[in-house]
Amino acid sequence: MKSTVFFIPAKTAEGLSSLAQKTKRLLEALAPAGAGLKPAPANGPGFIKKDELIGIKTTFGERGNIGHLKPPIIRAAVEYVKAGGGKPFLIETNTLYVGQRSNAVDHILHAYSHGFTPEAVGAPIVIADGLRGENDYCMPLPEKVQEFKGSRVQRLTRTAFIAGGAKAASGFVFLSHVTGHMLTGLGATLKNIGMGLASRGGKLAMHSGVVPQILTDKCKACGLCAEFCPAGAITIKDYSIIDASKCIGCGECLAVCPHGAVKISWDEDTENLQKKVAEYCLAILKGKEKKSVFLNFIIHVTEQCDCMDKAYPPAFEDIGILASRDPVAVEQATVDLIMEHVREDFFRKAWPDIDYTTQIDYAHKIGLGNKEYELLDITKGLRKVVRSRQ
Repeated sequence: MKSTVFFIPAKTAEGLSSLAQKTKRLLEALAPAGAGLKPAPANGPGFIKKDELIGIKTTFGERGNIGHLKPPIIRAAVEYVKAGGGKPFLIETNTLYVGQRSNAVDHILHAYSHGFTPEAVGAPIVIADGLRGENDYCMPLPEKVQEFKGSRVQRLTRTAFIAGGAKAASGFVFLSHVTGHMLTGLGATLKNIGMGLASRGGKLAMHSGVVPQILTDKCKACGLCAEFCPAGAITIKDYSIIDASKCIGCGECLAVCPHGAVKISWDEDTENLQKKVAEYCLAILKGKEKKSVFLNFIIHVTEQCDCMDKAYPPAFEDIGILASRDPVAVEQATVDLIMEHVREDFFRKAWPDIDYTTQIDYAHKIGLGNKEYELLDITKGLRKVVRSRQ
């Protein structure tokens, strides 16, 4: 059975109030879309019970970043949850890399500086993995071999280390800004869930095996990679030297090097990272599948993700917002829609050595969701099917 994905167009430089209103319309359209769910009342979602704690998951962006979703859009989701009697909160976790978001105190103050105050968004911020990333929950995922169209699929993760606050939440509204990503090629719903709500231990487990190399002919020994390395794995001599035994594979050195002197072998290690992201999605959503919704914002799309502290211009014109009760369907519809509008595989062109489709295909194989979907444009009536993917 195909999943339903709702769509509403958006224009480049469209006002935040308009985008917030469109977000609200999509959320309202989602309420009756899941199997076994009651239709939504006029003033809110029908699948949220009174006083349930619902996490609104987005990212606050790094200092200097301009592409992240803005507070008025987040507030639309907050009001949606409140209308159903739930208690919304903005949920995030600390980063592996050194920066404004590597501990809860700095993280929250940084979020405030970007306008995500309780007064502006209507809800508090909860850093779900604790002060320094120490609050995690060990979620067992049984080692399971599945059959998928005649091939064997064996999970890589036996125990997922997820943020304690994510485990405690009743459900989620995932608001994901679609971008490229230096390790997964595509950063959208799956990354926002799997990597975004993993604890520090979970992030380490996902990144393990991705060890960069230094191109000595390009390295200027400026020391920036060592300054930002969260594991203290880099020393500076005539050029940077990475201690593979200490490296956690976070890719931060690749992101900050101004000389193009860091190289990562984009092979099965990044494929495994994408698969682990999908498996972490399974762990985080376990028991909350019917109380979670997923929105992808195809606005201000850049090659780099919102973790970068630079004001990257958009790579192409804004397309719109997608929403679904199925995280795989909304992801597949996103890349299909971008391909249709841009007329090329944007993410493969941006990161030619990464097969970003691994995360979507694998998530489908392990039962996280369905790649087959119908796309409904809500500006043309909820029964208008604009695409059907087999």
